[in-house]
Amino acid sequence: MIKQDTIDSESALVFLPGVKLFFNLENTVISHLADRMCMLGFEAGEQMIKEGVPGEYMMLIRQGSVKVCLDQKTIDLGKGDVVGEMSMLSGKPSKADVIAETDVEVLALCREDCRELMAQHASFAQLMTDLMKSRMFGPKGINRLGKYKILDQLGEGGMSVVYNAIDTVLGREVAIKMLKYEIAMQDDFRRRFRQEAITIAQLKHPNILHVIETIEDYSTEFIVMEKLDGYDLKYFIQHQGVFSGEQTCDVIHQVALALEYASNPRNGGIIHRDIKLANIVLDDLGHVKLMDFGIAITSGTIPDNYEGTLSYMAPEILQKKPFDYRIDIYALGITAYAMLTGKTPFVAPKMETIIAQHINEVPPDVETMVEGIPEGLAEFIRRALIKDPDKRISNWNEIQTLLASGRAGSDDLLANTDMDMALVVKLKTHGIDTALLVKEIEQVLKIHHASYELETVDREQQELDFTL
Repeated sequence: MIKQDTIDSESALVFLPGVKLFFNLENTVISHLADRMCMLGFEAGEQMIKEGVPGEYMMLIRQGSVKVCLDQKTIDLGKGDVVGEMSMLSGKPSKADVIAETDVEVLALCREDCRELMAQHASFAQLMTDLMKSRMFGPKGINRLGKYKILDQLGEGGMSVVYNAIDTVLGREVAIKMLKYEIAMQDDFRRRFRQEAITIAQLKHPNILHVIETIEDYSTEFIVMEKLDGYDLKYFIQHQGVFSGEQTCDVIHQVALALEYASNPRNGGIIHRDIKLANIVLDDLGHVKLMDFGIAITSGTIPDNYEGTLSYMAPEILQKKPFDYRIDIYALGITAYAMLTGKTPFVAPKMETIIAQHINEVPPDVETMVEGIPEGLAEFIRRALIKDPDKRISNWNEIQTLLASGRAGSDDLLANTDMDMALVVKLKTHGIDTALLVKEIEQVLKIHHASYELETVDREQQELDFTL
């Protein structure tokens, strides 16, 4: 390898804008990029990057052609292509051999300079996100993250990209959320992304998205989660129209179970802060999962800023007053309203108007807009949207009672049979928190609309009997 410490800035400034990868970069950014690059030369047949050795540079091919040998496949690259960026970003040994097929000349950027440029220029960070997306899944990509094989891209938001993947060890499908570089370079957002993973990982509830693990790699963060089979409520409304009263009762009931569990001090006293249609996933069997705890906080925490989605924000947040889990109940009432009508109760072209409506105006009565709404559901919505949190409905049992009156089918799984059922479960309880176990069994029974009696017997042999 022949290294030239400096490059001809003028020639670089001519070459870089003509490379497809850099089409959208501003001239100032391209100038800063050129200032930090060095020139490397390789002879035909020379190994540019060796598998198992950490890569130092991201290399942009200026002249010549190279061959990348990765996972028993060969990828040919030429002028304008990038190589070595994955190992450079991760700081870990390269997973590929890169060999010069002809004499090759490249412009090289080291890891530290790359990170500094991403932190300074959002457009360059976005460019690196696009490059990483093509490497995570694509014909010239690694299509892998550790033991996870990337199958395709599921979606993309302002902060992250979500991939569908399979765990090659356990054989199960998972979803992997990757934090974009334009966000990862901001310490506050990166901390928030990690906090979301930590928060959800602590919550073990059938109506809350399950986090499997977190991975820090390629200079960004990944969250590996269970794969959800379904769509968010916003998608359903956009493609299938509004929900019926019975459907709304059932969905809101399941979200309320999740919120009751999360807000319990024993489970961390977590306030979600962003309950809305887009953060609730519904599958074909009617099962609901609450997701996106990115701005969640614990009870007693005073946030530095008041975040959330304006259309769902409780008045106390907008007035910058102290708040607690009751803001999630207010947002749940807004969500129920939107499920029935297709829109949130307060809509206006200006943000200031929406804020004033939340604080001062009584929302339109949902019963005058939609016929045949269950009385319990209508009452829940009215009381959930009360401005004063001290007067707002806040007892979870009362909320569930109101919602139960309008749910589809019977609350008793045995109502349509001519028999009762008794199920006795005997468990060795060494090291088991039996109170928590009983609570979790009760949560599952509620989700399946079961009417039940539960008895526990603590025997000398430390066995526990449940009779349902």
